[in-house]
Amino acid sequence: MPKRSTGCFECRKRKVRCDGAKPECNTCVRRGTKCPGYRPTQSFILHKFDQQTDRPEIIKEDESRYKYANYSPTSTASSASPESRAVGRIPASEARPVDAPLPKRLSCIAADRIQHVGTFVALYLPKADGPALPPPSALMLALPTMPANSEVLLAALDALSAAQLAVENRNLPLINRSRSLYGTALSQMLGAIQDPTTALKDETLLSTYLLTLYEVFVGMTQGHGFFYHVQGLLHLLKQRGPTSFQTRLSMQIFHAIRYNSLTIGYHMRKASMLDSPEWLAVTTRSARFDPYVALQDICIAIPRLLERTDKLASAGNSPEDVDALLKDSEQLANRAFDWLSSFERNGPRYDQVNLDAFESFSDIRADRVFDPVYDFHYFGAGICYMIYWMSMLIMQGNTFKLLRQHRQLELKQLMMWDRQLGGYADSICRSIPYNCRPTTGYAAKFGSLTPLVVAKKYYDLKGPPKQTEAKWCEAVYMGARVPGLYQNPVPLEPFKGVKETVDNNNRKYI
Repeated sequence: MPKRSTGCFECRKRKVRCDGAKPECNTCVRRGTKCPGYRPTQSFILHKFDQQTDRPEIIKEDESRYKYANYSPTSTASSASPESRAVGRIPASEARPVDAPLPKRLSCIAADRIQHVGTFVALYLPKADGPALPPPSALMLALPTMPANSEVLLAALDALSAAQLAVENRNLPLINRSRSLYGTALSQMLGAIQDPTTALKDETLLSTYLLTLYEVFVGMTQGHGFFYHVQGLLHLLKQRGPTSFQTRLSMQIFHAIRYNSLTIGYHMRKASMLDSPEWLAVTTRSARFDPYVALQDICIAIPRLLERTDKLASAGNSPEDVDALLKDSEQLANRAFDWLSSFERNGPRYDQVNLDAFESFSDIRADRVFDPVYDFHYFGAGICYMIYWMSMLIMQGNTFKLLRQHRQLELKQLMMWDRQLGGYADSICRSIPYNCRPTTGYAAKFGSLTPLVVAKKYYDLKGPPKQTEAKWCEAVYMGARVPGLYQNPVPLEPFKGVKETVDNNNRKYI
């Protein structure tokens, strides 16, 4: 006698293998059909005897009564027909347990969201890490465990997960689908920030931050979308106030927002409200043991120096103002030097290796302009170094420009400054192959974009002798942005055309 199938009714009907998962088998879930369920493990064989021969007659069991049912004895007894109840009734002393009631089924949308968010986290974050992930990356680890009761957060997650899948698979139709989801997320966001209570929740802040990441993945607005989302985040921070950041999640969100604000400040040469004493106090405790946070505390003050430099030129270059600006720049540079000394207390946290050690980098750029390159001991170290070299190139380049305009420098001093700035730019480029590997995830790849822009600007200013390096930066930038996926080329100069709109951090969020 053949073995009785234990599959669900749909798989048995289609004569395909069923994995037996409950409450719904995965075969039905993947097909997008409702799984009708299974026979109870203790079902009854019904016999019907012919009155003339007293021989059993083969009949087919009525399996439809088991479909979509909760297999409790009370529900079966109350819903079955009188004939079925007569056949199925057994003495209480002989009764044996049947399958437990099925739990509430998980919707296909919820199941897909769990899978897509898990895929996003796996692709976005590095595959392996050392002591700890930087706070903005560690924030992503919390996404799968976030409660599913915030519509604005779910909408942002849907859009970002679709964007990640589209970029990873070079799928243009999915890009268009992600834009539709992005529009839904923007509508949810507009409703959330208009509610005074919802606007102050961590979920609203996190959702807005996720939409800035969406702009990095799929943005077609030359940085405008990213810029406006960051301005919106700063507006929400101001509404909440510094004392509202007490939990681990809220602090991780704050660190992530602060780095985005720093990026905007470097491009726009405008100060952020986050470098004020009350906001710097938010990170005082974590800066004591986290080098990433301590570095951010230093770097967040650089955009204000850049803004003061631009105002100084328009105000007539007062000697007293020049002296004060140079003094403040020197003090901040010394703080950065002290940070590096502490960070490298036990030696540099990277090794110099041959470019061939990163074979996957040849898919982006095959030439060997920079060789050897840096192999960082862990992902977090690479991120800290890249932020440090980028920030020092910006700040020290600004200081060098001031000195050349307002001081008389000797040839030896000019050579020292040139060697220092060139070292920062070269170090940025030598760190790129490590960060453009699949094992370091999209967090590292996209984190390389702004440093590449900064390095290219330096090489452009150096003129023809550094033309090869400048072209290398541009080619790697375009390669890291997934070429061929966008309808229009992504410009190397982000935020072009929006600089005049960043006069204050309290712009109304649209």
